[in-house]
Amino acid sequence: MSYNRKLDFEIDNVLFNYKLFDTLKAVNKTKSQRKAAKELGISHSVLNRRILNAEQELSHQLVLVTNKGSSLTEYAFKLLDDYVTYEERLKDDENLIKVAGGPISCEFIRHLARAYNLHDIRFISTDKNTAFKLADMGMVDILGFDDPVQAYLLNLEPIPLGRDNLVLMTHENEVFSNINDLNGLNFVEVEDSAHRLAWTTLANYDLDFDIVDVVTSFNEAIKLVEENKNLYTFINNSMSYRCLHTSNILSQDTQHIISALNVKNDDYVDNFLNFASHHAQNTTLNFGFGRL
Repeated sequence: MSYNRKLDFEIDNVLFNYKLFDTLKAVNKTKSQRKAAKELGISHSVLNRRILNAEQELSHQLVLVTNKGSSLTEYAFKLLDDYVTYEERLKDDENLIKVAGGPISCEFIRHLARAYNLHDIRFISTDKNTAFKLADMGMVDILGFDDPVQAYLLNLEPIPLGRDNLVLMTHENEVFSNINDLNGLNFVEVEDSAHRLAWTTLANYDLDFDIVDVVTSFNEAIKLVEENKNLYTFINNSMSYRCLHTSNILSQDTQHIISALNVKNDDYVDNFLNFASHHAQNTTLNFGFGRL
C-alpha cells in the first residue's frame, strides 16, 4: 500500500500547498515554466498563476524570467531548501515505525516497544492536531491517545493499552484528606491531557476552583506550580515520579484508558499493539500504569 507523503508548509503564518514547492522544484530543474508545467501535468497558465499568487502572499518574487529562461530567486531557493530539509526529515523509512501522540501515550509505547524488543521505532510527542495531521499525510504508523475522548470524538476505535489516573501535584507539608480540601484552589491546565476528568469531578462536587493558566506541556505546568505555592495541577500517575509531593485525592475519579491506533492497518504494528494490550499487562505495572 502506498501513501501520499506530500507536505504542506507554513511560511510567516501562511500555509502553502505542496504544489507550490513541486512547482519550484520543476522550474529549478527545467529552467522553463512551460517545461515545468508539462512535467507537472498542468497548463502553463495554472503554473504561472500558482507562482504569482504565492508571490503576492509572500510579498517576494520567486521566479525570474529572462530571455534565457526561468530561474528561482535567492528567496525562493531558501524556501525550497527549508522545505526539502523538512521533507527529508519526515520521509518514510519502511523499516521504521513512527508514533505520534501525546507525551503519556508516547512514553508508554516506548516502554512497551522495549519489552517487545522493537528498536526500529521513532516517537513524535506533539499536540493532538499535529499528530492527526501527520497521520492524515501517511507519515506515522501509530497514533497514541493520552485521553480516550480524543479518539471517541472522531469515531475511532484504538487498541487499549493500559489504565492511568491523575494525581494532584502538591507542595511540601500539605495534606489533602478530603475532596473538599480542594475548594478555592487555583489550577494550571495542560492542553490535550485528561485534565477534563479532574475539572468535571470538582464541578460535580460543586467546588469552587479556577483554571488560571493553560499550558501545552506537563513540564510547563510542573515548573509553574513549583514556583508558586498558590498554584496546583494534576499529572498522570505514570509520571508522578517527576514530582516530590503528590496526592491521590482524585485518583479513583480520574481513571482513564491510554490507547493507540494502527493508522495503516499494518500486520506487524497490529501484532505489537496486541502484545501490548494482552500479553504485557504485568509489564505495564512497572511503568506506573494499571491493568486493563
